[in-house]
Amino acid sequence: MFRDNSQRLLVEKIMESIPRPCFETLKEFSQLDPDSLDGELSVIKHFLNQCPASSLPTKSYLLVKQFLVKHTEPTRYSNYRSCIERLLLWSILEAKKPITDLNEGDIQEFMSFCTSPPNAWVADKSHRRFTPGKLKQAIGFNPAWRPFSFEQPSIGDDRTHIAYIAGRGALAMQMSVVANFFLHLHYSDLIATNPAQRLHAAGFYAISLPVHTGANFFTDEEFAVLMLTLSDLADKDIKHERTLLMIASVYYLRMQPTEIDSLGGGLTISALRLMQDGTYDLVEEKFPGNHAWKIHSEFVDHYVNRYRKKFGQQSIPLERDHTLLLRKIRGKDSISSAHARLLFRTVCQVVIDRLTESGCVVSPDSGFRKASLLWLRETSMHHSARTMGMDDVIRLVRKSNAESAYQRFFAWRG
Repeated sequence: MFRDNSQRLLVEKIMESIPRPCFETLKEFSQLDPDSLDGELSVIKHFLNQCPASSLPTKSYLLVKQFLVKHTEPTRYSNYRSCIERLLLWSILEAKKPITDLNEGDIQEFMSFCTSPPNAWVADKSHRRFTPGKLKQAIGFNPAWRPFSFEQPSIGDDRTHIAYIAGRGALAMQMSVVANFFLHLHYSDLIATNPAQRLHAAGFYAISLPVHTGANFFTDEEFAVLMLTLSDLADKDIKHERTLLMIASVYYLRMQPTEIDSLGGGLTISALRLMQDGTYDLVEEKFPGNHAWKIHSEFVDHYVNRYRKKFGQQSIPLERDHTLLLRKIRGKDSISSAHARLLFRTVCQVVIDRLTESGCVVSPDSGFRKASLLWLRETSMHHSARTMGMDDVIRLVRKSNAESAYQRFFAWRG
């Protein structure tokens, strides 16, 4: 049948990369042991054995099966099976990673894959998953089945092939199931962090962004979109690292725009000190102490250390790094509040453009259209008031009397 052994190996390699169905109907699925391959179809076992070993296909498969067991209502099972099966197949065939090793960047890549998958992953219409057989050993894969399929004919009136583009509703369902799956793994202590949490909260794949509440701070979804977009810009172009650190500094240090002008010239990384409760504070004499800043460790662990690593400063101890948090790209001075506003508005416009291009509806009331730089501080105070007591929050309100801070606390908390 094959001219030589190399041709046979090439055909086998191509066949191994073709996505295959991994789960039967609800009736057959309900009879399986969720913790083993006992009772599985032979073709599924063979397929898993042929997948890249680096992806730990059997382990990944069992984790997905254990998740599906929790969703065995008829309609839900069908929807969840399609969505989570795509993630499983993409993980073991495309990413070639165990499903528990997928990170936030992988989930973004997977969702982009789902938006317009390659032709090899798309069927011209919905097909049965398996070919029938009187015995389980005789059941095989339907060669026409694919993880994605057209709901309408895939050939246009002029006989040209139409590219598959996922609709907003399908992407919203896909993201929801993926987020639910990783939340299940996280609660089961199988992964340390949920790689889909921020993407799902950001609403990138929702049909539309929530309408803004009218308060002068970002909703959770809006703030997640803002930081994800800026992180993505910085990943692609190092010049945006300064903007990312600036916006993170204003948010985590709860800075008013006027403080950028008055404190920016002395606000260095070396001023950050780790406190006994795991937070950071600014301990140099020019800054009020006693947790008047109380900075979440995420600021240093993620944003400051990211910046230091990108610019080769990670080897310098934190207390000896005199880099300005609000530095200019050129020169030794800090940026002005006017420049910070310009950078902030530029990022908000990028967010609007990206969401619009991806099909999201950006409401006229969206924070991205209305926000000022002050919103970063208000958002941070709002988040702080959720988890901290009134006395702690009032200490964070610099240049304000206690009565005014007391009244503001209930607005932030609401």
